[in-house]
Amino acid sequence: MKMDIGASLSGTVNAIAGAAIEAARTLMGGSPASGQFVVNHDNVLAAAKIIHTQAESLYELVREARFNLPIDQPGDDIVSTKVAEAWNDLLIYNDDSYATRIDEYVMGLKNLVQQLTDSAKAYGYNEEEIAAALGGGQSA
Repeated sequence: MKMDIGASLSGTVNAIAGAAIEAARTLMGGSPASGQFVVNHDNVLAAAKIIHTQAESLYELVREARFNLPIDQPGDDIVSTKVAEAWNDLLIYNDDSYATRIDEYVMGLKNLVQQLTDSAKAYGYNEEEIAAALGGGQSA
């Protein structure tokens, strides 16, 4: 069984989320207690960079771990077979599996980055400035 992968994935996801919260605190100059921050000309590219970095980190983590997530049935009996199937469905295969939810969350982050890059354009930043701010890995 590969149960340690789930624990490792959970710990890494928590670390990424913690880093995102710390980055948001820095960006907002305080605490993100309200869950909101104001984007303006001065911080739009920093906000996009923070979210882009977190989305890419989480995407890579899940992409690498996905192949190790399925568990093998521990025995040949019907209970072992059904438990392994149910666990794998919940973790990976169902439409509302944990892996699908993480994929949807990453897509939401990427959509937010796109909204921020659109805002940056509205503030007068050009494509090259936006791409440079995002580390060259994302074109606006």
